[in-house]
Amino acid sequence: MTPADTAELLTFAAAFDRRTIGKADVLAWHTVLHDIDLQDAKDAVTAHYSRETRWIMPADIRQHVQAQRADTAADIQGPGLPAAIPDADPDDVPAYLAAVKEQRTRAADGQLRPRPVRELLAGVGRTVPTQTRQTGPLTVACPYCGAEPLRRCRRGENGLLVGYHPSRIDAAKATA
Repeated sequence: MTPADTAELLTFAAAFDRRTIGKADVLAWHTVLHDIDLQDAKDAVTAHYSRETRWIMPADIRQHVQAQRADTAADIQGPGLPAAIPDADPDDVPAYLAAVKEQRTRAADGQLRPRPVRELLAGVGRTVPTQTRQTGPLTVACPYCGAEPLRRCRRGENGLLVGYHPSRIDAAKATA
């Protein structure tokens, strides 16, 4: 909020309580409320005078705005609301926490907008890795029965062998 905004806020409050405003008042209030948005401060004045008869003070405005921001940020994943998933990899904990903090700050500021369907569907149909790097006997072909990597060893014509052929285990150890 600028000093001019602070003067406008004091003029708005004076409409309710008929206070007189001078330069010293504007400077004092601006010192306390410089980081508050003008519209949020006006909303705080309106809320205050809808339930109070005493004159409003800068601390009343600050407390109201902080409570409003906390309520709005808490509602981002509150009961009955869809959980908004931040745009960050959950395995990268610092980046994920930073994204959650940024998302809640935007929600508290009233800047959070629903993501458009086009944006949500942008990743549909992309190639998703189906296999992770594996270690162990299944990563190599079996020299004894000829089973391909990622296929179980065969036990002749009757079916599968429980476990692996020893030569396959040795081959896997040799490649590790």
